[in-house]
Amino acid sequence: MRKAFLSMLAAGAALLVPGTALADNGGASMRDVYDAGRCIVDRDRRAAVGLLQALPLEGDAADLSSLPDSLAQRCGEGLHAASALHLRGAIAQALFFRDFGGFGAEPRRATPLVDMDLPVQRSPGGSPTIDLYRWADCLVRNDSVHAERLMESRVGSRSEMLAIEGMRNYMAACAPEGAELAVQTAELRSVIAQSAYHSMYRYWTGRLASVGQ
Repeated sequence: MRKAFLSMLAAGAALLVPGTALADNGGASMRDVYDAGRCIVDRDRRAAVGLLQALPLEGDAADLSSLPDSLAQRCGEGLHAASALHLRGAIAQALFFRDFGGFGAEPRRATPLVDMDLPVQRSPGGSPTIDLYRWADCLVRNDSVHAERLMESRVGSRSEMLAIEGMRNYMAACAPEGAELAVQTAELRSVIAQSAYHSMYRYWTGRLASVGQ
């Protein structure tokens, strides 16, 4: 799979993002993962939240053992060999629109919001994955418009590419100091979706003053 190489030596440094790489859609299997994530959330939100909380921030293949058998059979066809990161993004994206509807909207009444306990921009640096989440938190809070457009777009579509291109201005500015990240389009969508939900959770629980511009 092609990668979008984001070479960032310091916050605000020059950013190299090949446009053709950003158009990489990861193939139909990634669309299947996001369809499956939406299916799980729509049919059993509690099971979806449980699975999300059981999935590690870093890891390889997702462990689906916490899903009820009936739900796994109905929704899990596209999840064979799905990574934990991608499945976390698929569930978070579906939860974002189910629980909030979008940025600037109040959460649904009587909906228990989910604390994803993600790294944020001010969190200590660590592994490349931690730095990726710190970067995504900054992107979401500074460009909620394009973050939402990305989540609304179909995986692999032109709309997805345009939404990512629209975030270009903040990509270098939000880079953690000293970080050098190599990001695939599917990884970017995942961390944006997770950070979008987490920023709204933090706002509505009084832990964040504002989200976006």
